[in-house]
Order: sequence, then C-alpha cells, then structure tokens
Amino acid sequence: DDIYDVYGTLDELELFTSVIERWDLNAMTELPHYMKLCFLSLNNFASEIAFDVLSEQNVNVFPQLRNAWIELSKRYMVEARWYYSGYKPTFQEYLSNGLVSITGPSIVLHSYIFSSNPIKKEAMEFLEGIPDIVRLASEIFRLADDYGTSSNELKRGDVPKSI
Repeated sequence: DDIYDVYGTLDELELFTSVIERWDLNAMTELPHYMKLCFLSLNNFASEIAFDVLSEQNVNVFPQLRNAWIELSKRYMVEARWYYSGYKPTFQEYLSNGLVSITGPSIVLHSYIFSSNPIKKEAMEFLEGIPDIVRLASEIFRLADDYGTSSNELKRGDVPKSI
C-alpha cells in the first residue's frame, strides 16, 4: 500500500487503479516505471498461484485472486482520494473501507486457496461475499492496526484514523 500512501500522485494512482481494474498488461505501458514493476509483480503472483492450483486441482482461482486485488486497490484509492481532497470520512465510512484495505478478506481468500485441497466453489463464493466472521475480524484488525500506527501516520498528514 506504500504506492498509495507514500509514492504515487493522485493522477498516477488513478491510472494505476484503472490498470489494475482492467487487469490489462498492455495498459501498464501508461504507468510510471515503479508502478509497472508493481503491477507486473502482482500479475505474476496471482498467475503463479492460479497456475499451481489449476495444475494440482484443475480449479481456476485466477478470477477470484484478480477480483480480490482489484477490490483492494479500489479501497486504497478511496483512501488516497480522501487524503488528497482533505476529506475526513465518518467512522462508518472509514471502517467500511478499512476492513478491506487492511487486507483481511484478501488474506483469508489467499489462505483458503493455499491450504485447501480440494478447493470448493461454494467456499470461494462464500469468501468473496465477505462473511461476517471475516468482516468482524477485519474490523478488529483495522482498529488494532490504527491503534499501533495512527500517531506516525497522522504526523505525516495521512487520513485520520479511528483512534
């Protein structure tokens, strides 16, 4: 998330998020060099996992992996827009966005894919919907992370945290 928090300008981040949403390797030519590296690494990471699972279990998990990363980048983009516009989200807006930007749902999805054999379609669909157990755990993770990092992030002018 440092690309969104530290390195990218708002215009670069909008472009980066758009490339991720389209998941188009040809579109990455529009990106600054460091974002090209990040997107290509992300694509290779998701492709490698999907290849391994397809080879071992004959299940294509690439769409779910791609969607998880797209959703994460969109949530990072929301936070970047808040930062650049000076918008102070309500606690509920912040927490609703933050439960995904803290990566909880993505971690659970990746963990399921890495640890399950066989991977079940129903379980993948269940996880994509961010079930309550994942949502609540992610909210706790978000709040705990805020508690540990909020003073440093506020010093650098980041979006206000829940703490």
